[in-house]
This record gives sequence, C-alpha cells and structure tokens, in this order.
Amino acid sequence: MLTKNKNITIAVLPFQITSEEARIQQLFIGFTEDLITHFSKFVGLSVISSYSTLRIKDLSDKDEIDQLGANYLIYGSVRHRNETLRMSIQLIKTEDQSLVFGNQYNETIDSLLEAQDDIVQQIVTVLEEKINYNLLSHSYKKNSVDLAAYENYLIGMNILKKGSGDNDIKARNYFNAALNIDPNYSLAYTGLSLSYFNFWSCLLWDRWDESMQGAHEYALKAIELDGNDYTALGVLGRTYAYFGEYEKAEHFLRKSLRMNSNDCSHLLRVAFTLMFLGYGEEAVKLYHKAIELNPFHNDHYYAHGSNYYLAIGNFETSVALAKKAPVGSWTDFPAFVAAAYLQLEDYDKMWHYWDIYMSLFEKAVYSGNKAMEEEALEWLMIVNPFKDFTYLTPLVEFIGSEKRLEKGEPVHSEKASNKNAFLLKGNVWEMTYQGQELVLKDAKGYHDIHKLLANPNKEFHCLDLMEAAVDESNNTSSIDNKAKAAYQKRIKELQEDIAEAEALNQMEHIEKLREEYDSILEHLSQSLGLSGKTRKVGSTIEKARSAVTWRIRSSIKKIQKVHPELATHLSKSIKTGTYCSYKPEIEVDWVL
Repeated sequence: MLTKNKNITIAVLPFQITSEEARIQQLFIGFTEDLITHFSKFVGLSVISSYSTLRIKDLSDKDEIDQLGANYLIYGSVRHRNETLRMSIQLIKTEDQSLVFGNQYNETIDSLLEAQDDIVQQIVTVLEEKINYNLLSHSYKKNSVDLAAYENYLIGMNILKKGSGDNDIKARNYFNAALNIDPNYSLAYTGLSLSYFNFWSCLLWDRWDESMQGAHEYALKAIELDGNDYTALGVLGRTYAYFGEYEKAEHFLRKSLRMNSNDCSHLLRVAFTLMFLGYGEEAVKLYHKAIELNPFHNDHYYAHGSNYYLAIGNFETSVALAKKAPVGSWTDFPAFVAAAYLQLEDYDKMWHYWDIYMSLFEKAVYSGNKAMEEEALEWLMIVNPFKDFTYLTPLVEFIGSEKRLEKGEPVHSEKASNKNAFLLKGNVWEMTYQGQELVLKDAKGYHDIHKLLANPNKEFHCLDLMEAAVDESNNTSSIDNKAKAAYQKRIKELQEDIAEAEALNQMEHIEKLREEYDSILEHLSQSLGLSGKTRKVGSTIEKARSAVTWRIRSSIKKIQKVHPELATHLSKSIKTGTYCSYKPEIEVDWVL
C-alpha cells in the first residue's frame, strides 16, 4: 500500500474506438487529454503525460507500460452506433494487473462531457477507498460547456501544437468560433492567449508589443471567468516577468502550480519563468518532475534542462544536456549553450554555437534595421527577462567586444584603460566602476543618472528630468474608486493566499505575501483620510518628483545586485527630490 507521503501515479491510455468517423476519433483524443488534465489537478495524484501514453496501443504493450512507472492504468473502449456511445472504463492496478474498478456508460454525443465529470469523480473516489488517501483536497469543478464550442477548442489546440505562426493564426479562428458559441468559455480565451504567447515568445520581433499584449489580455480574460485556470495563470506569470513586475509574476506562477503541479508541459513553462526570476534550483526540480511524468518525452526537454543547469552555474551538466537536444529547439537556445561553453573557456565550441544562433536569428528574427550582430545581442537580452544576473550577460559582453575587434574598431577606451564608464549602447547600458564591468537592460532611471553624472554638482528640477510641463490646475485624487476596489480585491486575495500558505506551512511564501499585504495597507493609509475618503495629492510637480525619485532609486537597486560598490557610490552621491543632483563623495572621472 502506498504511503501518505508519496503521490499515486496513474496513466490514461488511449481509448480503443471502433468507429471510423473522424469526428468521433477527434473527440476522444481530446476527451482523453481532458481526463489527464482533470486528474492532474488533484493533490496526491501524478498523471503521466499523453505524449508518453499515446504510443501505447493496448494492454498487451507490457514493456512500454512498465516504462511509464504508473501505479494504476485507466483503460477504455468506445463503440459508436447511431447517436449512442457505449463506453467501457477500467481502472487497473499495474502491480498485479487486477481490475480495481469498472463501469459502462451509455451516452449521446451531447452528454459526453457530463459523463467525463462522472468518470473522474468515480475513479478518484475508488482510489481514495483503496489506498486510504484524501485526493479530494483540491476542489474539482468543471463548468458546463456547449459541445460545439468544446470541439472548436479541441481543434484549435491541436493546430496550436504544430508550433508555427501560420498555425497560430488558424488556431485563433477556432478559438473565436468557440467564443461565438459560448462567450463565457474561459478555455477559448486561454487558447487565444497561448496563440499570442507562441508568437511573442518566439519569432515576431516586429510585432513584439502586439503579441505580448495579446497574450496578457486574453489570459486576464480567462482568469476573470475561471480563477483556477492554471495555464492562463502561468502565461500571466511570464507576461508580468516581461513587464518587469517580478512580484506579480511570482504570485501568478505560484498560484498556477497550486492549481496544477502535474501537467508536464505546464511545469516546463513555469520552470522557464522561475529561471528568469532567479529560482534556478526550483526550475531544475520541475524539469525532473516533468521527465518523470513524461518518460517518453521528446528531445526538446533536454534543451530546457540545459538552460536551467546553466542558470545555477552547473556548466558541465548544461552542455551534456545540450548535446542531447536539437540544436534548433528554439532560436536563442544555441546562445545559451555558447554561454555555458564560455564559462568553461572552450572558445571553439562557444563560437560554433554562437554562429548557429546567428544563423537561426537571421532566418527567424532579423529585421535588417541595424547591424545583425547588434540586433542579435539586443534581442537575446530582451526576450530573456532575467530579474538578476544571467550568464548571458558575460556572453553578450564578450561577443560585443570581439565583434568590434573583428571590424577593426577599438574596444572602448574606458575598458582598455580601466576607466569608469556609464554608456548607452543600443538597448543596454555598459557600466564600468573600479575595474568591474556590467551590462544592464535600458531603463528610464539610467538616463536620469547619466544626465546627473554628466553635470556633477548641478541641480536639475524633477520636471527637467521628466521633460514635463507644469499644470497646477490638474489636481487629482490619489486613489479613485476603481483603484480602491482593485486594492480591496487584492487584499482579499492576499488574505486567502496567506491562509492557504499557513495551512501548507510554506513559511518563505508567507513572508512574501505578508510583505505585499503590508505594503498595500501602508499605501492605503497614506492615501486615505480617517473617514476613508481619498486625499488630494499635489500637482504635476509632485507627480514628477515621485516618479523621478522612484525610477532613479529603482535603477540603483538593480545595479546593487550586480555591482554593490557602484550602487553605494551612486546612493551616497545622488540627491533626489524636487531638485536632483550628483555630488560625488569622491572624485570620479566618468566616460559618458
């Protein structure tokens, strides 16, 4: 008997279908995948991915079934006559091939989705009784949906899996058709979000903003209709990472894992974004769990693992996994491999993979608006929104210097002579201080700092830095009613999340939730009077002062994570407020 500390693993095998009708075949492919998704939502159940089970034809494929490593198999057959479907479902214990549960269902095509709910609930209940384990700790809920809308959704998802821009557009047609039938079908919005997610995270450099917004907005609509949609939650986690809102990103990622931690595709999507947020070790763990749930996984999984091991500084494992992966798993994957080889000081292999990246970049992304090397370096840093240090940064610095040397251009004199520098190069800032170099993505605060460094001891009015005009007549309330409602909703969500985290004894997560909760309450206390009415805030000057102060201090915090000495110098030397200035604590000769 399994212990309470170990998950039960089940595998849903493909249904044996006697009908040759294409619609029935398609419907039950989706039906099987839906069963897998629903089972994976239960705490205590691990479910083998359909990518591994689809190759199994029937129960006689014993060797491949053994490789699944499942404790239980769900096996079904379907006979279709006229408008009636006769389904036979069996739950089989793999250890001794004994029948644990069996039932027959006579359904019409229109009632198929209701039968799906019954099958899930009955099998979960049987498993609870057999192993004395509470699997129903996750609330199972499936809203009713029109069959035609469901079929359009299934077709759209199958097209989406083909992974090309043209197919993403075709898939959207089916998701929109589903919404025309049922405007409140949350999964159709999730499908639309994924179609933009494919575009935006891969190739369409010239439509980056449009694709990012599409992914974000449709995911928000899906969550509005179904707050437990783990796929949409995961997409939101990634979009917020690209927006630089890392706390929100982590919140949605954590919630998506609470909703479903057993969908292997979802685990890899979440792991990638957790890697961006600095949780490399956790990304590695999710990668290994995805492999366990999908033992017959494709080789693209190794590319994921290679990236995650690079993030934690295990360069040998990173390159070992990269050798197993298709070199073109995605456009920038060879650049990650090049970054690992750079750290191993294997320059021949580093240049080999960098050249592969440049070839893929030219075919898939290059706009021709600037030098290809410059655009390739810029793109690499933007499509990988790391919160803190990434091993891509040393690669970008190294490649940038070497390319300039190849062209006969001198490397910046400030680097050669070890001078202090604060330079904007394309879409990144190159900084040097006390012999240490760093590269950071562009942000408004760096422009403010640059202007102050260029004019030591000179005071700049905050409006000069904002490049704003004074409009004293436009006084506004600090928090309007809509904003107050949003804060109140977020406070309620945080209270629920804190209670859940306390129940699960997730102490580190509780601390982060409480920090956000306290910061919202502090903000509200400053913005609301004793009666709860919004206070009036100052004019354009006050807004500019707050904005400039925030963005300068925020930029210094980013520098702090990579170069504490430079951040300390800037913190001590830069004064913010209505008037801002750089009064160096020690004399510094800047190259700007």
